[in-house]
Amino acid sequence: MSVFQHPHLTRGIVQTPKGAFMISRGRVEMPDDIGESLGWLAVDREDERGPELVGAGPKTSARGAVATKS
Repeated sequence: MSVFQHPHLTRGIVQTPKGAFMISRGRVEMPDDIGESLGWLAVDREDERGPELVGAGPKTSARGAVATKS
């Protein structure tokens, strides 16, 4: 079993001739032979969280206040 990146869906269920698999965050855990036969890109398990958002918003402290530079 490996994790594969679905080419365009981010969530839902994909049905194949060999079974149905749940998609979560664009990733599907399925047997290697099925993912490879579909031509999907295999993803490292360490990379399952997805890309980090850099500069997505203001930095906040543990209490939720916006941090300012002194």
